[in-house]
Amino acid sequence: MLKRILLTLLGALIGASSLNAAQALERPDAPKYGKRGAYAVGTRELSLEGLPNITIWYPAARLPGQPPRATYQYGVLIGEGRAYRDGQPDRRDAPYPLIIFSHGLGGARIQSVFYAEHLASHGFIVMAADHPNSTFGDLLRGNSQRVLESFARRPLEVLRLLEYAVQLNTADEQLRGLIDTETVGVSGHSFGGYTALAAGGAQLNINAVRQGCESGKLPEQLCFFVQSEEIIWRVRGLSAAPEGLYPPTSDPRIKAVAAFAPSSGPLFGAEGAAALRLPLMIIVGSRDQATPPERDAYPIYEAVSSAQKTLVVFENAGHYIFIEECVPALIALGRFEQCSDPVWDMQRAHDLINHFATAFFLYTLKGDAAARAALDPAAVNFNGITYRRDGAW
Repeated sequence: MLKRILLTLLGALIGASSLNAAQALERPDAPKYGKRGAYAVGTRELSLEGLPNITIWYPAARLPGQPPRATYQYGVLIGEGRAYRDGQPDRRDAPYPLIIFSHGLGGARIQSVFYAEHLASHGFIVMAADHPNSTFGDLLRGNSQRVLESFARRPLEVLRLLEYAVQLNTADEQLRGLIDTETVGVSGHSFGGYTALAAGGAQLNINAVRQGCESGKLPEQLCFFVQSEEIIWRVRGLSAAPEGLYPPTSDPRIKAVAAFAPSSGPLFGAEGAAALRLPLMIIVGSRDQATPPERDAYPIYEAVSSAQKTLVVFENAGHYIFIEECVPALIALGRFEQCSDPVWDMQRAHDLINHFATAFFLYTLKGDAAARAALDPAAVNFNGITYRRDGAW
């Protein structure tokens, strides 16, 4: 009975939130890159052994008189977005850079449709998969060992998606030649933020937090990874736990990383985070209680070796500004806090998230000079946003 109730709640969140995204009008105060791009958006469902649920978004040919409306499905759950289902690609400016998005723990590949469709409308290919053993449905089954296995595999699954994109780009009739698989960005929220960092070059250093766990200075959820580390190194194909850094789980084709409220910062440590050298954007809420930025995001930002990095802080925002908005059914059932924010209007937050991340990827993956100018501190003047940029821009 509980599972049925929770699945109904998730259905309302994903389905109705996506429907809201399909019907919503742009706010008049949306910043430049928070406005929908010039491309119509197409979407397809794909499947790969081990990653059976994959969604791809791409620039599509516009159909005059036919508004884009795609149905998205998670199990038996259905919702709508602003895209053409199986639409014909727009090849005028192909190939388009690829961005791989990783969902949070207990999330799903379509948890942030507003973001994926938005990137595609600005000339990117976006791919997202349900990470096995860390989706909403998986957590209902409550197997903590499987969560650890997912933690170990997630960055490798991002690399599998990249290889799959290479196959699609050569063998798929619809997508052939559409994807620039040599120019890739990774992005993700929470557990997916950790995943994006690891795929971008950050390396685990679990030994570095062992002492903090033994002294009781670190929270139980982080020490769980230390106490059960054998699962992680075995899944990674190692014969024993490394004394220091784990081997990298990155790829040279990945050129930039945008991490939203990334988790597990102490499991990288300063040395592991320093292994990340790519352009980096981190976006957080200052009042995030799930992944406190003081523990996770801020130390990572200081430690990375990125020659270009930027930090966007939504003052007084929590953890959930990066997912779809609430719907009345969830509010009535007491789930408002899981799909809203106590301070921020969600549509305004989404516009700003889209603005910053889109400008970041337009500059780092396409060399867009106007997008670079939008990231200049002098150009960032939004109420409630604290902004920092470091390095040679």
